[in-house]
Amino acid sequence: MGHALMENRNGSIVHSDLTQAAGLAERKAALDMIHHHSPGSSRRLTLGADKGYDAAGFIADLRQACVTPHVAQKLRY
Repeated sequence: MGHALMENRNGSIVHSDLTQAAGLAERKAALDMIHHHSPGSSRRLTLGADKGYDAAGFIADLRQACVTPHVAQKLRY
């Protein structure tokens, strides 16, 4: 499975990764790419993602890494 971390302003790919297709591969790859792209960064980053990334654990991991999540929410009734 291929993954790309893109810079939003210009649409440039800043990091890419290949993983074995699995249920949580996308979330793990996103966290790995964020940590690789900006390890220990003190400036706040933002990350946009679709509703497939709307999971409490993933959001908590982003916030712990000083990343502001902009994730589409799943509909909850």
